[in-house]
Amino acid sequence: MKSGRWMWTIVALQALFLLGWAGYHETVRITAPSIRLKALPVDPRDILRGDYMTLNYEISRPDKFVKRTGELRGEVFVVLRPEGRYHVIDEILTVAPAADDPRLWVGATAWGAEDNPRLEYGIERFFVPEGRGTPQFTRIEVDVSISATHRLYIDRMLLDGRRFP
Repeated sequence: MKSGRWMWTIVALQALFLLGWAGYHETVRITAPSIRLKALPVDPRDILRGDYMTLNYEISRPDKFVKRTGELRGEVFVVLRPEGRYHVIDEILTVAPAADDPRLWVGATAWGAEDNPRLEYGIERFFVPEGRGTPQFTRIEVDVSISATHRLYIDRMLLDGRRFP
């Protein structure tokens, strides 16, 4: 009888952990500040995971926005600023900004050749609902939330100004 209680206690703790984790990420999406990014898609298909779009953001190409010296590798901190309807890179730092820094910044991983560096933010894949396939469009925009830990989360995707899916 006691082993049955332990089993249900463990199951309940696992369920509470998963619900808490999902609740945290949903709270970030709802309450965190949201910005819009310009993206360019690539349309792969994964046999095990289905259709998804690999998103290539303008802010993934740092040389387009900032001049820098030295090689860009590993963890970096990207300061963003609004420019028109979108946010763009203002500065790339190798040390996190101070806690009282009022600028909008996010963490990223830098990789690639010195003459063509790339930045990844953890939002480069968007899974398309089963059976929907990848739609046709000319412009893609992504609204993202920035968590208190300076990570990006996809809120919604806009294809030619219309919400997808």
